[in-house]
Amino acid sequence: MQTCHACGKDLADGATQCHACLVAVPEEQDIYDLSSEESSTIPPEWDGGAVYTLERAARCPHCQELIRSLRVMRLKRTQVSFTSPLPRAGRIIVCPQCLAILSADVSTF
Repeated sequence: MQTCHACGKDLADGATQCHACLVAVPEEQDIYDLSSEESSTIPPEWDGGAVYTLERAARCPHCQELIRSLRVMRLKRTQVSFTSPLPRAGRIIVCPQCLAILSADVSTF
């Protein structure tokens, strides 16, 4: 079963539009699943980052909890086996409740 990428609600098989938020469902969803059953402990290096408070509460699309802040962490390229034209750094935004990645950006700064 698929879930809506906008609101996180379950979608019926073959649905072309979310029944809850009316957002169109893409024909092919390229999903990279980062879920793991190995360990649920948070690495110490993840406990840092900046915390931003939201003007209004929002709902995390992964854990469905109301959140009032977001955690922003820096990405740093540590290894590459060739001369890469890709940026050396970036940022990710995670849910403070479940630590699921909500957004990621690799840019030159």
